[in-house]
Order: sequence, then C-alpha cells, then structure tokens
Amino acid sequence: MAYAIVINLDYENHPPEICSELWNVIKLGMLQAGFKCDGRRFTINLPEHQACVKARQVIDDIEDHLEYHRKHLYRFMKDFYAYDTEATTNLLVPSSHLDLGVKVGVLS
Repeated sequence: MAYAIVINLDYENHPPEICSELWNVIKLGMLQAGFKCDGRRFTINLPEHQACVKARQVIDDIEDHLEYHRKHLYRFMKDFYAYDTEATTNLLVPSSHLDLGVKVGVLS
C-alpha cells in the first residue's frame, strides 16, 4: 500500500532562501528514510501508522538539529499531512466512466 506525506513550507511568511534551504534538508531526510519524492509529496510503501511515524521522526530529527541553530522547522511549515494514495483521484486523467451525471460548464 502506498502512503503519501505532503509537506509545504510557508514561503508567503518566511524568507524564500531559508525555506529553500529547509526544503533541501527535509527532502534529503525523507529520501534517506526511504520515501520517494514527487514534488512536495513523498510516498512510501508502508501502512498508514508506520508511514506517519517515519515522517514525523524525520521532521523531529531535523527539528532537534535545527533547534541548536535557533531555527524551529514547524514554524516554517504550512502543510504536513498524510493520506492513502489509493484514495486519490487524479482529475488530470480522463474518467473511466462515460457519464458521471455531471454537466460541465452549465450554471444553475
């Protein structure tokens, strides 16, 4: 089962150069922990609990290291959530159903 972790940093409220530096540290940590990177989404073939624990452990380890430098990673995070990839619907892929019962472009 593939499980995904989404991480978005708050570029709107923090300097882009710091966010970029933090992102590189996060990406490296997640890759070293066995996640695959797809944009801001990291996937791993583990059950939900194990994937979430592993992701939190990576972030907490980074946080512990950065705390020494007076940076707190969680303050820079905008999103940090997980979901089962089987529950994802990619709307860029044509539907396998011919008629979904929805009319597109018609306002009521």
